[in-house]
Amino acid sequence: MAQTREAVDEAVQLGTEATEEVEAAVSEKDRGGPGVSVGLLLDAIEKERDSLELMEQGVETLREGIEQRRRSLELQQQVLLEMSECLQPEATDEE
Repeated sequence: MAQTREAVDEAVQLGTEATEEVEAAVSEKDRGGPGVSVGLLLDAIEKERDSLELMEQGVETLREGIEQRRRSLELQQQVLLEMSECLQPEATDEE
């Protein structure tokens, strides 16, 4: 789960960087530059895409973890049911 946390943190960082690049592009225009900086906006889009990819990886890792826990619980339940079935005949024999 630490990997998921790291992926999410990195995704947030990329999102922040993308936002800063968009703000820088708009700022250039406000300072009388030649319109909005296309290069900065393209970099921002690429960082946003990278951020989304990292988030998807984190979500997939969480899904896999949930599925493993679900299988583990099902196995535990099966073992407990089998144990209870084995103990029931013993309980009736003792009565």
